[in-house]
Amino acid sequence: MRDAAPDATAARCPRATSSDTARERLPSSPALARARVAGAPALEAFSLGVIAFFLLQILTYGFGRDQGIYAMVARTVLDGGMPYRDAFDFKPPGIFVLYALARALFGPAQWGIRVLEVLGLTGMCLAMASFAGRAFGDRRIGVVAAALAVLVHAQLDFWHTAQPESFGGMLTFFALLAATPRGSAGAPRPSPTAAALVVAGALFGAAGLLKPPLAGGGVVLAAALGAPAIADLARRAARRAAPPPSPGDEAGRAAASTPALLRDALRPALLIALGGVLPGLACVAWFAAEGALGDLWEVLFVFTPHYTALGWQDAGVLEMAWHGVSEWLVRYSGPIALGLACLVALHPERHERAAVALLSGVIAMHLVGVVMQAKFFPYHYGATWPLTAMLAALGLWKAWQRCVRRGALAAAALGAALVVAAFARSATKDVADGYLERCAERIALLAGGARDLDRLDRLASVADVNAAANRAVAAWVRERVAPGRPIFVWGFEPVIYDLADRTPSTRYLYNVPQRAAWAREEARDALMRDLAASPPAAIVVERRDVFPSVTGDALDSRDTLDGFPALAGLLADRYRLAVLIEDFEIYLER
Repeated sequence: MRDAAPDATAARCPRATSSDTARERLPSSPALARARVAGAPALEAFSLGVIAFFLLQILTYGFGRDQGIYAMVARTVLDGGMPYRDAFDFKPPGIFVLYALARALFGPAQWGIRVLEVLGLTGMCLAMASFAGRAFGDRRIGVVAAALAVLVHAQLDFWHTAQPESFGGMLTFFALLAATPRGSAGAPRPSPTAAALVVAGALFGAAGLLKPPLAGGGVVLAAALGAPAIADLARRAARRAAPPPSPGDEAGRAAASTPALLRDALRPALLIALGGVLPGLACVAWFAAEGALGDLWEVLFVFTPHYTALGWQDAGVLEMAWHGVSEWLVRYSGPIALGLACLVALHPERHERAAVALLSGVIAMHLVGVVMQAKFFPYHYGATWPLTAMLAALGLWKAWQRCVRRGALAAAALGAALVVAAFARSATKDVADGYLERCAERIALLAGGARDLDRLDRLASVADVNAAANRAVAAWVRERVAPGRPIFVWGFEPVIYDLADRTPSTRYLYNVPQRAAWAREEARDALMRDLAASPPAAIVVERRDVFPSVTGDALDSRDTLDGFPALAGLLADRYRLAVLIEDFEIYLER
């Protein structure tokens, strides 16, 4: 279990230089530190139980709107098409690759991406334990951190998980682990090898293909690794301006030459940047080879900035920054907030400070990205929770150590505070019932073999999204539309295409581009060309799908037809209303 033991594969510690004095040493005896923590085996066992329980819960999650979109773009990719050009969405391309991977491995069932998500979370938990062993001298801190991270992730429920940030957080921790080499107890921590830094950079670059601000973690890592050498250079420059030193002092200062310090300062940034550009180059090469580079540019750099700007209307930078930080700090997890408070009160030890500073810097970079997006959806914080959980676990570990030294009453008080915090604040948002009730429902579902479609649909429904209605619409269409004929959904439920196993008539899987003021006219013309080229056998029109933060107005899809005469005329001239299912009007060809 220990990660602080000597490793023959680790880089040999370099001879001491002036910058080595700034390197943190590992705890002098991690084994003794582990032995002194009373109750630690029980805490570790409880944390492992929490992880297992919530990973099992995640396996039962269905699709929300976003997951349905990603699945349909993934289906297009596996059929030989390209994101944006052949299947429209405005998320970065990385998420479509992951959904395509899940679909290729497990088929079109909705649980496929959940299996991939749970496998990724399991790997992240192992990475967190290993990182804690290397950075803090005890892997069990990482086990507690993993339990906190999985708890928050699971509480985000089906709508806000299996998102780009969900997988980006996993890649971020893999990157940090790659750049944190093992070391010997009591010795200066060795520098990461060149290969490790390139790998870390590539992982940050891959995270950036899921959500661009996540690539900024590589910038923070490069700055943290180069900081000691930069500090030495600054001190050397200050000394040059001071009176001439004695000969003995000058000899000591010459231990590390200025070129060597410059190399140490620049080496991490160059190697991380080298790795960081590789995923981006591979992505550009893929789109260029398929002739879709222009579509990539048009969606990500023309359409998406207008969408982001919606959140900044009548808002100031300080107001948005305050909102973003306060949401992260206190609105999602009582246990994590308590752990952060403990860390602030009890202070990191000297050997812990470098890792705490690194994690804090990456968190800050993530929060800048969240504020820039200006939507503050719960899943936007998804990549940040594992990092925050590591800091919170360190604080809780310190608090536990102090409490057990004071006696059983103090330890019990901390445990009670943790339970109260867990019930006081949960990451579960938007759904009508609490997470405990939803857990009970899912346990009953699993006990019945996960075959109860009514219960599955109820757990995958929220606001105007009715999973049972989507399934009913898809079943009706599947019965009445021949397999070779395409259909068209005028709304925001592309999962209907997948459930019905029918091909879309258009690249526009949902109608946000036709409803958004900044893209409306061009997107409507393109849609009508698509429908003329591939006439749909059925058209599904959705009502009550109102999203001002996405479309910029309070109209639903049905109301939008009043201002879209070309599509309204097509419906009136060539189609007849066949059935009304919940919020969906289904039209068939005359």
